[in-house]
Amino acid sequence: MMKLLVIVVSLFFTFATSQHCPLPTIAEIESALPPLLVESDGSQSYSPNVTEGSVQYVCQAQGDTINTYEAIALIATFTPNPGEPEQTRIFDMECSSGTWTGRTGSLDPPPASVVGVPPKTNCYRCREGFGGDTRCRACDSACNTGLERCTGSGSGDCCLVFLPNGDCSDDCSSFGVDYAASEDTDYKCICNLTCALGHSPNSNCTECIFNDICDISNPCLNGGECTSFSGMNNYTCNCTGTGYHGMNCSDITYSTSSIQGMPQPSSVTSTRPTSSSSVVSTTTRIMTSFPTRPSSIFSPSPSFSPSPCRADNCGECEPDSVCCVQCNDGYKIDQDGCSCAISDGPFDATLIIVIIAIVIGLLLLLIIGGIIAFTVYSYATKGKRKTFPLKEKIGWQKKPQIV
Repeated sequence: MMKLLVIVVSLFFTFATSQHCPLPTIAEIESALPPLLVESDGSQSYSPNVTEGSVQYVCQAQGDTINTYEAIALIATFTPNPGEPEQTRIFDMECSSGTWTGRTGSLDPPPASVVGVPPKTNCYRCREGFGGDTRCRACDSACNTGLERCTGSGSGDCCLVFLPNGDCSDDCSSFGVDYAASEDTDYKCICNLTCALGHSPNSNCTECIFNDICDISNPCLNGGECTSFSGMNNYTCNCTGTGYHGMNCSDITYSTSSIQGMPQPSSVTSTRPTSSSSVVSTTTRIMTSFPTRPSSIFSPSPSFSPSPCRADNCGECEPDSVCCVQCNDGYKIDQDGCSCAISDGPFDATLIIVIIAIVIGLLLLLIIGGIIAFTVYSYATKGKRKTFPLKEKIGWQKKPQIV
C-alpha cells in the first residue's frame, strides 16, 4: 500500500513539474527580480520596472510542448525602484508548475560576448556556470538533427519535431504514417497525404475526402441555403425567404411598396414583360447600365466568384468561365455577351431579318430570270416579226418601186 502511494505521489509530482511555461511577460520578469535584488544588493524592498523592449534571451531550454520552456537566461534593463538609475543585468528564470521564478545568485552584468546575439535553443539547462557566457548546457549529440533541441539530459529526450497536437517528439510517425516535418514547416509535423483534385485529407490524415464547397466556403450569401452536387464547384443556392435572388443570393429583391417615392434609376427591368401603360410588376430588379456586365446597384459585392457553368438558364458555358455560349430554349445570349436573356419569341429580330433577306433574294432571282427570258426570245424572233398594224392605219406605205 505504501509503495502504491509513493508511485501515485511520484506521478503527481512528475505531472506537476511537466507544466512548462511560455516566455515570461514583463510583469512576470518584474515579479522575479526582487528576490534576486535582495540577494545581490541587500535586504530592502524593491519595486522594479523593466524598460520596454530591453529584454534579450540568451538561453532557452525547450519545454514539453511547442512555445513552452522549462528554463531561460535573459538580459534586461530595469530600475530597482522608481527614480533610481537603470541597471542592465543577465539572470536566470525557471518554470515550476506553470509559474516563472528567478534563480537566486544569478544577477550579473551581461558579458559583451552575448549582447545582441541570438539565443541558444539546443539547451536542457540554463544556469550560471553552464556553457560559459551563454549559460546553456547543450543537448546530447543524439539530438543534433531537426530542431536540435531536447527536454532532458538523456539522449532519449530529444525534441526534434513538434507533433500536430504541439507535443515534442523525435519522429512524426508516432502521430501518423503520412505526417512529415522539415525546415520549411519549422519542424512541425504536417499531413503529407497527396489527394486528387477536389479532395483533401481528413482530420486524421488517414484518407482523402471530397471537398464539399458548401462546407468549405459557402458561396450562398445573405443566408441562402447551399446544396452541393458532384464536383467541387457544382452547387445551387436556395434564396427563399432571404429577400435576395440570383445565383448566389446576391441580388436584392424589392417590392413595389418599398420603392414608391424612391428616385427612379436610369433603367428598370421587370421580372416579366409589361406594356407602357401597365403598372410595374410586384417584384422589380433595379439595375444601372455599365459598359461591362451589369450588376445590381443595391447588391453587396459577393466575396465568392461564381463557378463555371452555373449561369442562369444556360445550357453550355465557355471553358473555365461563367459566360454562357448556348442558352436554354426560350433564351438567348444577352447584349453583355455572357448571360442569358428571355428570347423575343419565334419572330424575333434575327428571324425577321432572315425572312426579309430570303424574300429579297427570291425577287432578285425572278427579275434576273425575266431579263434572261426576254433576251432569249428577242434573239429567237429577230427578222420574223410582222409590221405592227398601227403603221398601216397611220398611212405608212411602202414606196413604189421605180422600174
